[in-house]
Amino acid sequence: MVYADDGVDEVIIKYEDIPDFIVDVNNKFGSRDIKIMDMSAINHPTLLTTYGYFLNKCDPDVRRDIIDRLVKLQTEEIEVKDYKIIKEDDYEYVYDNYSISI
Repeated sequence: MVYADDGVDEVIIKYEDIPDFIVDVNNKFGSRDIKIMDMSAINHPTLLTTYGYFLNKCDPDVRRDIIDRLVKLQTEEIEVKDYKIIKEDDYEYVYDNYSISI
């Protein structure tokens, strides 16, 4: 799970949904710069930032994991898949009551 901030909303998504989230948010709301952070690390390091649809700064391992799908989504070779988000404000409730793990 990762923490994603698009400048308006803060949400939690699955790591594997990062490319879909980037493209979907920008398709729906126009160009948004997104910051994605690692929730599993103690200091929540930034994994990547975007400039609209495009990667700005990105951890090399994360880039390797997401780049193929991200490019295919950007070029409309594939469509955005359904993914789930948890609003930051609801995370503690969901975590405490549904025993999710990060």
